[in-house]
Order: sequence, then C-alpha cells, then structure tokens
Amino acid sequence: MGLVVLDEYGRHQSRIATTIFKAMAEKLKLGLEYCSEKKKCNNYLSPATGFLNVYRYPRCSYRNPNRNQPWGIFPHTDSSVLSILNHDHVGGLQVYKDQQWLDVKPLPNTLVVNLGDMMQAMSNDKYRSVEHRVKANKHQERISIGYFVFPAEDSVIRSSKYKPFTYADFRAQVQQDMRTVGFKVGLDRFKLSDTSLH
Repeated sequence: MGLVVLDEYGRHQSRIATTIFKAMAEKLKLGLEYCSEKKKCNNYLSPATGFLNVYRYPRCSYRNPNRNQPWGIFPHTDSSVLSILNHDHVGGLQVYKDQQWLDVKPLPNTLVVNLGDMMQAMSNDKYRSVEHRVKANKHQERISIGYFVFPAEDSVIRSSKYKPFTYADFRAQVQQDMRTVGFKVGLDRFKLSDTSLH
C-alpha cells in the first residue's frame, strides 16, 4: 500500500472514529454541547493523535509445549479511546468475554471497533476496554491495519471511578509499569478505591 493510499485511509478512519465517538458521547449523556463545541470534543477525542499501524503476522507452526497456540500478540487492552481494525480473511483475533476467549470471525468489508482504556474511564466503566489477543496461523500469514485515536495529551479525563488524569499521565504510568513490573497495569493505577495498586 502506498503512503498516499494509507494517508487517505487514515482520514477515512478518523471520520469514522469521530462519528462513533460523538454517538457514544451522546449516549453517555456527556451533553450535546460536548461535541458541538469543537474544542471540547477534540480534547477527549483528538483526531491529531490518530495513527495507523499495519501488522503482519507471518505463518508460524512453532508450538511452545507450555502453550497450545503460538501468539501473534499477547492479551492486552488498547490505551486509546477507540481502535478500528481492518483484518483479512485469515482470522486469529480473539476477545475475552464472560471468562472465555472468543474468536472474532472475519467478515468481508467490515471493520472491528475496540473500545480502549480512555473510553472506559470517560464512561465511568459503562463501556469496557476490550481485552484481546491475536493467534498466529500455521498455514497463512495474517495482515491487519489498526487505526488508534487518543485524547489530547493535556485533556483531563474526569470520572467518578478514577482520579482525574491526562492521557500523558496515563501513558507515562504505563511506560513506568512496563519498566518496573513488566506489564501494563492500566486503569487500575488510577482507580478511586482502596484496592488500587498505588
């Protein structure tokens, strides 16, 4: 895919993300003025933060004896407000729901929308950041294109479930956790409760 095509694709994804976010903001009763006042809307969903990643998962027949499946990407949640995924026919994406991993069957000409950690915080946990992973396929390589969009760096996320924080605070905490504990702790670091990991 050429850079011009990717750039145009990214603009389309940005429009889709903004439309979805506006509908969710209305459903959450964040107020119609929330997105009609452009600056406020762009603080919680800043198109300038959006980026594309193209993922290639080579076919992989190696099996670790301690696991029954090789992984392309281990279980995680996205830090974004939302992520839009266009994946090919090979499959491999799984989401964790009701204590089990479920396959996301690829459907032609469709997109998968994952809600991220920032949407979970903004919604007071009404919407949950989806834990997901990708299985490698032993017969075919898998290609997917992900579009990720975030709040403005200095936009303060306010919630009854979490202490106020900016996306910059969140990202810095995730990076620190990766260095010190070896994994992303995520929103638990910002919870307003005695069970917080502080």
